[in-house]
Amino acid sequence: MNSNFEGPLVNAFEADTTGVVKQEFITYRKRDGMFVKEITSRRFNDTGDWHDTSSIEPLIEIKNG
Repeated sequence: MNSNFEGPLVNAFEADTTGVVKQEFITYRKRDGMFVKEITSRRFNDTGDWHDTSSIEPLIEIKNG
């Protein structure tokens, strides 16, 4: 995360994760002529460990003009 920003999103990342089952961070980006959805997820288990995944989903081609 870009540490130059402040606000509720920063607070959400720094919040206590007690009782949290899953967190997701979704970013929509223009990339290589496509509009894409980037998803980063963290799934927590009962032992306090977690498993991270990420995916990129192309949504639509961006055409000029």
